[in-house]
Amino acid sequence: MTGLQAATLAGMLVALGLVFAVRASRPAPPSLSAALEQLSASPTVQAAPTPASTPLTPAASQWDWLPPSLARTVDEHLGVSEADLNIIGRTRTQLAARKLTLSLTGLLAPALFGLVLALLDVPLPFVLPGVLSVALAAVGWLLPSAEAREAARHARAEFRSNLESFLTLVAGERRARGSVEQALEEAAEVSGSVPFVRMHRAIRRAALSGRKPWTDLRDLGDDIDVAELRSLADIAAVAADGASVYNTLLASARTLRHTELSDARSQANEISERMSRPLALLVTGLTFFVLVPFLLRMFAVTS
Repeated sequence: MTGLQAATLAGMLVALGLVFAVRASRPAPPSLSAALEQLSASPTVQAAPTPASTPLTPAASQWDWLPPSLARTVDEHLGVSEADLNIIGRTRTQLAARKLTLSLTGLLAPALFGLVLALLDVPLPFVLPGVLSVALAAVGWLLPSAEAREAARHARAEFRSNLESFLTLVAGERRARGSVEQALEEAAEVSGSVPFVRMHRAIRRAALSGRKPWTDLRDLGDDIDVAELRSLADIAAVAADGASVYNTLLASARTLRHTELSDARSQANEISERMSRPLALLVTGLTFFVLVPFLLRMFAVTS
């Protein structure tokens, strides 16, 4: 094999690795089967899952391409809670596949690059590709979990922001109409945002199943770990007993508004602090740049 042929083969391997890396970094498509299962949920009340069927134990159909021991190890070390995955609409299988793909890509890319340099007779220490492979594999394993947690944090903040408007709408509908169920359903139909759509689906699913809507809203709050939604479900349950909850709903909306403003101020302060650090470093560098020649000249004269 000539040097040109070896370089061409190595270039094709590197290009194939780049294609796999770009494909792995793209966001996963929405799960059609999960959406269809949610829309066609059974009207019967399902029993609580047994410990053997909890999310910590992956189903065989999800991990049939992995050995059971490896599948269990991967599932236990994803680093993302089930509530975070539920609120961003991903499954543990999708996250695990993304982590494995990025890790394998990071593990093999430096080795392929080292092989290209070896075929081109370019001297390269053997330790460097190995260390780089381990580092990229670690980054590829940790990065998807960090991205999922950050996406869940933003999605939860967006849900709370929409829930503030929803509480105000429910309070107005409750004052204008006598039924709590109708007030919840009318308020959920106002907006087409993702939080409103999820709440509306929960309310409609409860209506079709013959349950009270606050039961499904509380379950939704548990699934996505939004305590304010569980509080709304408790307020709606109290209102169904005939209690006046207009002022309570408005007070909850004000509390959410104040919390959102406080979080926005904290985020602005963090951004200001991050911006001040490079500025302080730049000022320090300029100070040394001006003072060091002067000090060297002064010590040279005194000596």
